[in-house]
Amino acid sequence: MADRIVSWDWGPWDDAPPPSHTEEVQETTNPTLVDPRSIPLEVVEIDKRISELEEELSQLKIRRLEAFATRALITRIPPEILSRVFELVVHETLQALPTISLVSQYWRNLALETPTLWSYIKLDSDWNYPGAPGSEFTRKIKTFTTRSQACKILVDLDFRYCDSLGEARNILRELQPHLSRCFSFRVSVPDWEWMAAVKEACTEMRENLEEVSLRIDPADSEDLAPVTLLSGVYPRLKSIILEQTPLACVHAELPAVRRFYLVRDQRYHSGGRIRVSLKEFLTALTSAEMLEDVRVQSAAFYLDGTEPIFQRMPTLVAINRLTDLSISHVDSANVGNFLESISLPSVVRLAVQMDSNSDDNMQWLTRISRNCSTRMPSLRHLELRACSVNGAALVPFVSALHDLAQLTALALISPPSGQIGPRLFNLMAGGPTLTGGWILPNLQALCVQNCGDISGHELLRVVRARRGTSVPDVKDVRVLRVVPNTIEDDIIDVLRQNVDSLQTN
Repeated sequence: MADRIVSWDWGPWDDAPPPSHTEEVQETTNPTLVDPRSIPLEVVEIDKRISELEEELSQLKIRRLEAFATRALITRIPPEILSRVFELVVHETLQALPTISLVSQYWRNLALETPTLWSYIKLDSDWNYPGAPGSEFTRKIKTFTTRSQACKILVDLDFRYCDSLGEARNILRELQPHLSRCFSFRVSVPDWEWMAAVKEACTEMRENLEEVSLRIDPADSEDLAPVTLLSGVYPRLKSIILEQTPLACVHAELPAVRRFYLVRDQRYHSGGRIRVSLKEFLTALTSAEMLEDVRVQSAAFYLDGTEPIFQRMPTLVAINRLTDLSISHVDSANVGNFLESISLPSVVRLAVQMDSNSDDNMQWLTRISRNCSTRMPSLRHLELRACSVNGAALVPFVSALHDLAQLTALALISPPSGQIGPRLFNLMAGGPTLTGGWILPNLQALCVQNCGDISGHELLRVVRARRGTSVPDVKDVRVLRVVPNTIEDDIIDVLRQNVDSLQTN
């Protein structure tokens, strides 16, 4: 047996000689076609006829494709509608523009005749910026600004993809003559020196600017004196997003602003906070009389002792038109200080996301709920994310809900423990016999998300208890949303029979 193993050829193909081309020819050659004599004239004529027929067949196939192409339904779309389709596609993804131009000559001509397709100037990794004066990006700026004609343009510059401040200045110098027609301006810079270069080029944007988004790297955003990029009057500016950027960057009259976001740098997952003066922030909000939507993320408000909140009878700062307020990753004390300093007569939706690692994060709700009917009389939707509503936190939470009787929608999302527990729903279903009055009597929509202990039975008790009451002031729960779906299968059908809409995705 040992001799057989030793003598066995483990790699019979490793050193095998390559097959001979001559042998292949000999094996594949048809002997009937081997003839040393000249080809007969008849065969020559046949071969010629075959070539002519093959050429004619090829032309017929091309004509067939052209016939189908001319009758294609897409060719019957009027050019103005097709141009609009192109606009919608390019608005969603800029990478679609070269693809559109390669489909056909007609599509390319139409794309060249549609100026709005060339109104997006964006510096990011997709532009393959090589980092030299006269680079590909600079050439694209010239091409796009020429083809966009007199259209408004969107400018999005992420200077992380620029190697030096000199190169950034070349880009801004090329853009400067066209920034007067810029309606959306987004810029990200590494430090204030770069922001100063941006400011030099952006002196003519006031008339048409509608959206602005500013971002500066957090390493230098708080150590050096900030640069005021926007000053003067911006009559059409509707949206401001400050990403890791101090309020001092915007010192302008904003008669049309409707959206104001103060957020941390979205490129980095950091537990740091943006230090903001509460007085300056309130001043910025009240200066925008048309403000409707505010978001505050990862902010820490510092006080200088002169704020109205320290007075025995504080004077509230009224933000009259605000309808949507979102606060995320701001500690409970800062949330409470901010909300106790303002009056929001028109706010409809309040969304608050706390840090999940904080146990005592609902103090703010207890503070504002006592006089919410006068400070936020229009509040109807309350969304709580990563807020503690079970255990010891249940008592102040239920107490706050009693004071928020005007709410029509409540969302409980991602509690820190991953569970809500049955007690809250038992109290909501108990009615006056258990709590002395209905909790949230006007509730019509309830959302529970990322709560692993929801079986559906507790929701059914709440729905049935309210549906069966004869009290006219208690509304029926009409909409339920449970994501992900943890409801037991036998309860789903019963819930659908008792609510107008059950959403599980």
